[in-house]
Amino acid sequence: MPRMVFWNVQSFSEDKFFVRKRKRKRDDEEEWGTNAAQNYLDALFNTITANRPDFIVIVEARPGRHTGRGTLLRDAGSMRLLGYLRMHDDPQWALIPPVISGRGNAGEGVLVYFRRTPTLYFTGPWRWPGGYGPATRNSAPHVYPPEYRRAFTAPTVDNRTVPAGNNRYNVGLVERQLAGQWRYSAAGARVRFGGTGKRYPFRTTFYDSTAARNYAIVACHTTPSQEGGAAGVAAAPSTLATAAIGNLAEVQNVHANETVVVAGDFNVSLFDAAATGVAYAPFAAAFTKVVDTTGGAAMPAGYPARGYLSTHIKPIHTADPGDTDGYPAFGYMSGVDQYGQYDSIDNAFVRGGAAVNNATIANIVSGAPYNGVHPPPGGVPPGVLPYNSVLASPVALNVPNGYNPNGMTFDDETDLFRDIDNYALAYGVSDHLPLVFDFLWLSPNSRSSCAPRPPPDPSRSTRRR
Repeated sequence: MPRMVFWNVQSFSEDKFFVRKRKRKRDDEEEWGTNAAQNYLDALFNTITANRPDFIVIVEARPGRHTGRGTLLRDAGSMRLLGYLRMHDDPQWALIPPVISGRGNAGEGVLVYFRRTPTLYFTGPWRWPGGYGPATRNSAPHVYPPEYRRAFTAPTVDNRTVPAGNNRYNVGLVERQLAGQWRYSAAGARVRFGGTGKRYPFRTTFYDSTAARNYAIVACHTTPSQEGGAAGVAAAPSTLATAAIGNLAEVQNVHANETVVVAGDFNVSLFDAAATGVAYAPFAAAFTKVVDTTGGAAMPAGYPARGYLSTHIKPIHTADPGDTDGYPAFGYMSGVDQYGQYDSIDNAFVRGGAAVNNATIANIVSGAPYNGVHPPPGGVPPGVLPYNSVLASPVALNVPNGYNPNGMTFDDETDLFRDIDNYALAYGVSDHLPLVFDFLWLSPNSRSSCAPRPPPDPSRSTRRR
């Protein structure tokens, strides 16, 4: 089975993971003289490679100096991470050159990395017209500019062409001249995802030549607004954007030899029935929801059970190691704030001959899976795959009990928890927790077949120093 890591990496950029060395005086997230970039990169790299994924999807990448929708990100962070993955993990890693989604300050990119095996091809579905774009549906294909020339191959460039068979896109064209889809239409009109200028999904397609099967990844980061006015959260921009994604023909019209994965930070709380009733309705009939209760159990009414499904964490100055929310949430997972509910807003949906397995919230604060309490509350999934905590001090978060907020030493314990080597490192990487899951892959000869995977190397701790 192929494995996907999906992660909203807050403000992903070259500066954050490869350059930054000095403090930006915000939430005490960094110290003078600390090499924050390397520490952040260590935590990011070890988390996204810990269980040998086949796809890595990162949203909220900074666009750099370009602002044109559909044009290439000019920030070099995506290619630098690609080089790091190739050098330290697997030379087969490739990157779909990312383009800008959204307008103005809302503009950002989606990074889609995949292991480019001999049987797995990138097929578009769009084409690259040359220069910095924007990508188009049917233009004559051309190569990318020098910054992205080695996104598919390194150290030399090859002109591998997309095969025929059951492949639905761009047969016979050169793989490295293709592009992901960034614009959508329905009934002759442009689809707006929560309003004009809001971010839209990035759709990339692949073909397994051995299994003769197509795969589509629709990666999303919707507008954060959960304010729907008098109509309530059911009419909020984030709710409407998620519903619009689910109703796309590219999502609903799944072919017999195709698997579709929709993964995103939807900014819709899993615990808000009014919001999910509208936002997730298009997925209800035929898709498997990755972050969900088990055995048909109802959504938990509160913590600690909600902590097993939460994907968002609090800013440093408001997070604490207290036991008030119970394991695994304690006092660092987000609940309701002035913008709405931000506790469980990341999810994924899979359709098309695909079974979802090993779904895990890769909690880099407490560690995963959630096995500190036996048994966990009924109906909540503890996760399966192992992920290390990034906390340098094992006592900073007293798993599984937390610290008593009424205890005499709680202030000192809170300071230790928030330290730059502890929670501030986790939050510095992102205010979201990554999702990891497997879905059915039919090729018996590809690297991503259903053969058992070796366990992660225990020598590769989350703190690479």
